[in-house]
Amino acid sequence: MVFKMNAYSFNPQYQQAFYDVIHDAVGEFPRTLALRVDLRFPQGYRYELSNKEVTRFIESLKAKLKVDCQKKNRRWRRNWINQLRYVWVREIGECNHRKHYHALLLLNKDFYHGAGKFDSDDSLAALIQQAWCSAIGLNWQQYRTLVNMTEKGCFHLNRNSPLYMEQVTSLLKRMDYLAKDHTKCYDDGYRSIGTSRG
Repeated sequence: MVFKMNAYSFNPQYQQAFYDVIHDAVGEFPRTLALRVDLRFPQGYRYELSNKEVTRFIESLKAKLKVDCQKKNRRWRRNWINQLRYVWVREIGECNHRKHYHALLLLNKDFYHGAGKFDSDDSLAALIQQAWCSAIGLNWQQYRTLVNMTEKGCFHLNRNSPLYMEQVTSLLKRMDYLAKDHTKCYDDGYRSIGTSRG
């Protein structure tokens, strides 16, 4: 069954995957930060047909977050934990016919309240920019703008809030854009979606 909204058809398996990852994140961290990001390639960049770049991005980001959270725990004298949960989708641009990724990153809100300053060297935004540039082998200070974080792409979920269902519904509505069939390439032999497990 395919849902239709705003002239787009949506992949219900993708919509379910979004819900499952959000549910897992909030199950472990009642206060969760959800951050929507776009990951692009520079003009003229020869990207791989596979999804190796986004796999390297996730691994790099996990390593950077681990170090950052250890520093914060020492500085704050805490023993909190953080686990990155994520969903990414691969799309082909309508006009330029180039591959790009959209991702939802979910983190423990006790560590991260938002992306922080985009031009800072030690914010969450910087860690994400560094991880993407590292994954595609480019200097992050020169190419940091290949990572786009929209103003409306930051969500706070609080499982214990009376507004929790509204928060999740709002996030899932925003995620429908990532579930649209329109710019997906389902028949090239590579996955168009990837998620964290558990």
